[in-house]
Amino acid sequence: MIPDLRTFMIMSSFRERISGLGRLRYDWMLMLTLLSLIGFLTENIWSYLSTGFIGNRGFIMPFLFVYGLAIFIIYLILGTPTTKTLPLYMLGVFVIFTALQIGYGYAVEAIFNFRPWDMSSMPLCITPFASLPTSVGFAGLISLFMNVIFTPSIEWFDKISKNIPIRIISVILFLSLIANYVIGLIQSSSLSSRFEFWSLDLNMYAWVNPHEVRQYVGMFFVWGILGWCVESLYISWMNKKWTNRGFLFAPFCPIYGFGEFIGYKLLLLLPHNYFLYFFVGMIFCTILELVVAKYMIWKTGYLWWDYTNRPFNYKGILCLESTIAWGVYAVLEFWFLHDGSMYLLGLVPDMIMPLVLTGLIIYSFGDLFYSVRAVKTEGMQAEENNILKFR
Repeated sequence: MIPDLRTFMIMSSFRERISGLGRLRYDWMLMLTLLSLIGFLTENIWSYLSTGFIGNRGFIMPFLFVYGLAIFIIYLILGTPTTKTLPLYMLGVFVIFTALQIGYGYAVEAIFNFRPWDMSSMPLCITPFASLPTSVGFAGLISLFMNVIFTPSIEWFDKISKNIPIRIISVILFLSLIANYVIGLIQSSSLSSRFEFWSLDLNMYAWVNPHEVRQYVGMFFVWGILGWCVESLYISWMNKKWTNRGFLFAPFCPIYGFGEFIGYKLLLLLPHNYFLYFFVGMIFCTILELVVAKYMIWKTGYLWWDYTNRPFNYKGILCLESTIAWGVYAVLEFWFLHDGSMYLLGLVPDMIMPLVLTGLIIYSFGDLFYSVRAVKTEGMQAEENNILKFR
């Protein structure tokens, strides 16, 4: 007998997953709805970053059922991965997802006389319905989702679906997904092209164009990752052991991404003077550090760094050493780091960048959900990391 849902999700065989669907039908209806919504958001984020447009993606409701169906099939075949099996799992997802893309694309074109999508213009395309970059991107995103988000989500859906009202809502949502999917296919078939129920050009309302947005979002992630690397290496050296910094599961510290974006825009308003950059950057980043610390204490109950043993500190949240360091970072950023990072981002092909950023955006929201839930349910092992203090 399978002891609990988490064990079932991770260790079950293909036959057990098939036989367990009867017990899991309501939470799977909710999961299919969630995945269909994520698929809709993913395509629209990608569309905006690529072209500046968002739209209904061929259906009336904001759901793309084929995404939920694809991940449902992947789960039945592969189950969920562990951290150790993640690379091999990703390879399996790549093969299955690419085959599903191609098979579904040709089937819809043959039966309904329209192409649900066309990737002929993408580099390294594999038929009009798949390309190597998109397949790799989706495989990575799906694999990380299955590893980090899938099981906690199913557990929560399983818990709430024991209530009759939630079961009724689950059935209504599932039937709505099917109806939305069928109506969209029929409408697209009658038009011999994808059904355009609504489409919006966000360039008409934006202060910046999609290319500039891609640069800003790219810099946010670049600096978030660089900040995590610098902080983790520094704290590991101080602790004489590896210390994984950051609130999220991924190697990413959003405070550095926000700090770089806002700080750089602030420095652009100033006269070209590195002493001025130093003092303004020092003050701005210190205030940002204080605000983030207070927020994290309120949200998680923990202070995520501790300067108590440093001279001239304020409640372990601020210290003179870090304040001076922020000023130095501001000068270095404006001097050459920002332009260097922008140059590296410019090396990424324009057709690939939207895909990469879309994956990072969608995954970051899922990672945030997982991390907040983990802190609430499991707490933090503060004693294993002496720069983390319970408040």
